[in-house]
Parts: sequence; structure tokens; C-alpha cells
Amino acid sequence: MTRHQSSVVITSEHERLAEIITDLRLPPDWRVTIERRRRKTLGIEIWAGGVVTVAVPENLAEEDIATLLAGHVDRVARAVARHRGVEAAHPAKELVDGEHFDYLGRTYRLRVVTGAEFSAQLIDDWLELVVIPGDKPTAGRLIDWYAACGEELIEDAMPMLARAAGLPTPTTMVRDLGAKWGLRERGGRISIHWATFQLPADLIELVLAHELTHLRVSTHSEEFWRELGRLVPDFALRERRLAVLGASAWLGAVRHMRL
Repeated sequence: MTRHQSSVVITSEHERLAEIITDLRLPPDWRVTIERRRRKTLGIEIWAGGVVTVAVPENLAEEDIATLLAGHVDRVARAVARHRGVEAAHPAKELVDGEHFDYLGRTYRLRVVTGAEFSAQLIDDWLELVVIPGDKPTAGRLIDWYAACGEELIEDAMPMLARAAGLPTPTTMVRDLGAKWGLRERGGRISIHWATFQLPADLIELVLAHELTHLRVSTHSEEFWRELGRLVPDFALRERRLAVLGASAWLGAVRHMRL
């Protein structure tokens, strides 16, 4: 993504516009720039370092910009929340007895035992990881377990969501997506991050519905949010929870125990 080179930045000295920007309730040290561009609708861009760029039609008066932005306060807040969720400093874990791992919104303690072959399973309040004698537990084994559980959950949940969206059930893969919870792939396929399955079930549903909606609408336009709202009416609330809970999701980093 590149910035529009011929845009004009508007300051927030306009009193009503400044009040609306304040209503966005951005994190400390974040700032908003409003740029006039050759476009017909409002656009939102979130930049590293805490900058929100709001692109508006180039001939719009500041009073009209204020009115337009006032109608999209929640949209801006959601965009910032998503950005903060994927940029957060995710925790590293020690692969030792008692370490905490989440699954479907519930926290379990790790228990490492030896056995004939590698496996992982939930037993009461424990996530039991079986390792071969002489070997050590690895993040990869746990990631494989999350991915396998996620594939089973998607197999159960996706057909119903797809029917609600009026779409055929897409081929869906679970894999590492870096800083993305989900991704619409070429050919109508969807990928979901394995770490998604640490989240509560309603937030997993949000991620699935979000990517399903992208099969119909590729960009985050008004049509996209309208279609997503048909599948998940409270998606704005869920997205804010995702930004908070997602910041503490484990993405596979391991912290070695100090001796």
C-alpha cells in the first residue's frame, strides 16, 4: 500500500471536526490526518507508528467532512482495533509443566508426559502433551494440535455459515498467517491462522464470517460491512473484543527456562 502523492492534508483546527476526531478515542500518541483525494467515498488507512489517514472527496467542505466522519466513527474505531490486534506484542511460552495455553477461550495448564508417540489432548484442566522418551516438547507439536482441532471445528461450522451467506462451502486451510487471523486466497479458498482457535467460539465465528464475506466483497467497503452484519449482527463489538483478546494470543514463540 502506498500513499496518494498529490493529496492535501487538512488540519483539525475546525472545531466540530476536532471534536469528532476526539470521539474516535484513539490510543495515546495516535494522530489523524484527513486528506483530500479524487474519490467519491470516505476511505480509511491505518499506518505503522499510530497514524490514521482518512481520505475524503477533494471538493468536500470541512463542515461536510465533519458530517461524513461523524457517521463513520465506529468504522474508524474498528479499523484501529484490528490494527492494534495484529501488531501487538504476543507472548512467548515456556514448554514446561504448568504453562498456560488457551483453547476456545478457556485456559489450560500444560502437562508434559512421555509415551510411545507424540500426541496432545485436553484432560480436565490440562493440555497434555505426550513426547517420546529422550525428546523435548516443541512448539511445532502444539501448533499441529491447534491446527488439527481447528480443521475439525471449521468442518462443523463452515457449512452453516456459508449457507447463511448464500455461498458454497469454501475449501479452508489452517496454517500460519503471520499477523492475519484469516485470508481470502485465490480460487475462492480461505486460510485461517492456527492461533485463532485459542479464542472464544464467537470470535472464531467472526473470523470465519469475515473471510466468507470477502468471497463476496473483496474490500472493506460499506457493502462489506453490511454483508458481514447479516452474518454477525454484533460484529463491531466482537471485533473490539478480538483486538483485546487477540493481543495475548500465543503465536508460537518459545521462551527457554532459565537455569
